[in-house]
Amino acid sequence: MPEAPRRWPGVDVLEQLVHPRRIAKVDHILGQRIASVTAVFENIYDPHNVGACMRTCEGFGLQDVHVITAKHGYKTPTTITKSADQWLTSHRWETTESCVAALKDQGYALWVADLEAEETLADLPVEGKIALVVGNEAEGISAAIRDAADKRYILPMAGMVQSYNLSVALAVSLQQVVPVRRAQLGGGGDLPLDRQWQLRRRWLEHGMRNAKKVRAAYEAEAEQTKTTGSDT
Repeated sequence: MPEAPRRWPGVDVLEQLVHPRRIAKVDHILGQRIASVTAVFENIYDPHNVGACMRTCEGFGLQDVHVITAKHGYKTPTTITKSADQWLTSHRWETTESCVAALKDQGYALWVADLEAEETLADLPVEGKIALVVGNEAEGISAAIRDAADKRYILPMAGMVQSYNLSVALAVSLQQVVPVRRAQLGGGGDLPLDRQWQLRRRWLEHGMRNAKKVRAAYEAEAEQTKTTGSDT
């Protein structure tokens, strides 16, 4: 992967310990991350489904996911995530109302897959910030989410079954929304640079034993060198 032009506000001390190809991959992926599309998982009780949805979101280049835990609590996703959860920023909410309020305050429109909807995704213009909602396995979306939704859509099906698996339904939705959003962004992402920098520091730690201690030691040494140099 070609090395991207350096755009960071500083130099991370861990860069000297991480292979340049991995650094280049991290930098490239961060530049492709999308903040203006996010996903909401409302009261999903099976951690396998949570993990599968997270893996889907990470694969499409989303950074944030919102997990509402009012009914079933939060269970750490299983290995089905393939470590996707460590690259995502997961926001947990104890109530649907608090999650909806926060997303609305941030300017997101709630798009909800609903069997009672009349429009399909193809009917909806992709614009602004969008939060795609995935409902419970048995009950689907809650009345609170349905009432708060800015757009409701149905996923067309040609078979006898009524609905897709949760992660499949999410993937079908993202496949229609994310490419359009990327095209609007010129082919890249829209994650602010300060967030990219924060994530980059965390991502470079993944796979490194005692990474936080190593970072602290290197930073302390760099600060000591800087102080000693200024005294001479």
